[in-house]
Amino acid sequence: MYAGKLNTDEYGKEAEKISTVVIPLGSVEAHGRHCPLDTDNMIPERILRDVEGVMRQEILVAPPINYGYTPGLSTFPGTVTIGMETLISLYTQVAAGYVGWGARHIVFMNGHGGNIPALSAACDNIAARGAYAMVISYWLNFSQDILTVCSAQGHAGEDETSLVLAIDPSLVDMGKASSWEKKPLITPMNGPDMASRRIPEAVTGDARKADRKKGDALYRILRDRTVETIRAFAAGEYVR
Repeated sequence: MYAGKLNTDEYGKEAEKISTVVIPLGSVEAHGRHCPLDTDNMIPERILRDVEGVMRQEILVAPPINYGYTPGLSTFPGTVTIGMETLISLYTQVAAGYVGWGARHIVFMNGHGGNIPALSAACDNIAARGAYAMVISYWLNFSQDILTVCSAQGHAGEDETSLVLAIDPSLVDMGKASSWEKKPLITPMNGPDMASRRIPEAVTGDARKADRKKGDALYRILRDRTVETIRAFAAGEYVR
């Protein structure tokens, strides 16, 4: 159920029955030269659209937070980055607002890797307020599932481009799809010329392998795995 579509009386009634609030969030940033700047927002919102169709009476889907932490891509036109301290405060305060109206479980449905440190801190802050919080970053949580459909994962690569194609092919210029097979070191690092050296086209992986059928298959998998994960979390299943 979409919280922002309810009026205040309706929300009050639903909040008495539904204790899980899901907050979609992402980033506005370059995704190669072929995918839209809004990619990291579009994908989690589409996943949640599918999830809400299954869990309508189990979750309240909050309006999205569409900006994130992305200084590493700030040299590419259109990228907008928000400071880490600001995001920690924003994520915490939005989630705390729902906790104040009865939510016991907060799920951050995250579309952007740079948000994860701020989200980790926000989860700690929500726990200190007596509620439960978790982050679902679909490409991390469900990586092995994604690799049953795509040969590799990457920023604006095969998997992410396929997911955008499944939303709206007109938003993707496959004539500009590119490949960058060198893998950046997975460790905190930065420098004044880092983006141009690590991800010169704002792509990792091979976007040329993307197609809409792969995206459709991925959304079916991501819907089912997300539903499973949220239900387990709400039921208090915190270990496997």
